[in-house]
Amino acid sequence: TPVYVFGPDSISVPPGGFGQFFCRVIFSQYLVFTLGIVSVYTVTCMAIDRWFAVARPTKYKTTLTKLRVNICVVCIWALSVLLNTPHLFEMKATNGPDNEPQCEWVVLTHGTTRRVVAILEFSGKFFLPLLTASITILSLNNHVKSSPALFQTNRGKAGLRLLRMCMLTAVVLGVCWFPNQLYYMLFKYDITELDTPMHHFTVVLCMLNSCVNPLIYCISNKTYRRHFSLLLCPWYRDRVITIEQTGSDPHQSVTNELRISKVYGPAVMSMTNSTHA
Repeated sequence: TPVYVFGPDSISVPPGGFGQFFCRVIFSQYLVFTLGIVSVYTVTCMAIDRWFAVARPTKYKTTLTKLRVNICVVCIWALSVLLNTPHLFEMKATNGPDNEPQCEWVVLTHGTTRRVVAILEFSGKFFLPLLTASITILSLNNHVKSSPALFQTNRGKAGLRLLRMCMLTAVVLGVCWFPNQLYYMLFKYDITELDTPMHHFTVVLCMLNSCVNPLIYCISNKTYRRHFSLLLCPWYRDRVITIEQTGSDPHQSVTNELRISKVYGPAVMSMTNSTHA
C-alpha cells in the first residue's frame, strides 16, 4: 500500500520477467491478501481449538495432537494460496504509451461465470470461515453460561480470558475485512471500480487489522502484556523474569507492604511479615 501514499507513478515497474512477477505478486497485492486469508482461517482454527478444549476436554489432547496441529497449519497456508491463485492472473506487466512497463488489470471471466466465481471467492476466502468461527464462538459462549462453575478455577478463568480474546479477534477481523471483500465481489458484478479512494480505504482497513491485533492480545492477556513490556522496556527484564518464576510481582509486594505500614502502623506490618514467614 505505499502506492496510496506516494502515488502509482512513483513506483517503476522492472522490465522483463521480474516485471511480470512484480505486477502479479506485489503490485496486485496478491501476497498481502493471501496473508489475510491465512489470518481468517487461523482465527477459525483458534475458535475450533477453544471449542474442543471446553466442550470436549477429555478428548482435547488426543484429538489435537502436535502432528495434527502442524498438518492443519500447512493446510491453512496451502488452501489460502490456492484460493487466491486466480488473483495472480488478474494483473500483468505491459508497455505503456511511452514504452515504459506498467501494471495493468486483466479481466479473466465475463458474464455469469464472472459472477459465480465472485460468489465462490467471497464464500471461500471470507464468509464461510468467519461464519464457522462465529458459530463456534457462540456455542462456546453457551457452554460457559450453562456451566459457570467450570470457569471459577484459575485454569478456567485463564481459558475464559482466552475465549474472550478469540471473540474480540474474530469481531475485529470481520469488521476490518468485510468492506473490502464485499467491494471486490461487487467489482466482479461491475458495480464498483478498483483503484478508487473507496477501494483504497477498504484495503487500508484490512491492513489496520494487523495493527490492531497486537493491541487486542496485550489488553486481553497478562502474559502478552508482560512480554510486550519486556520488548518495549528492556529495563523491566529482571522484574518480568521474577514474576514468571515466582508468580508474584516483587515491586507490587513492596508497595503493598508500605501501604499496610502507613495505614495500620509498624505493629501490623511485623505481624504480616511473620505470617508470610
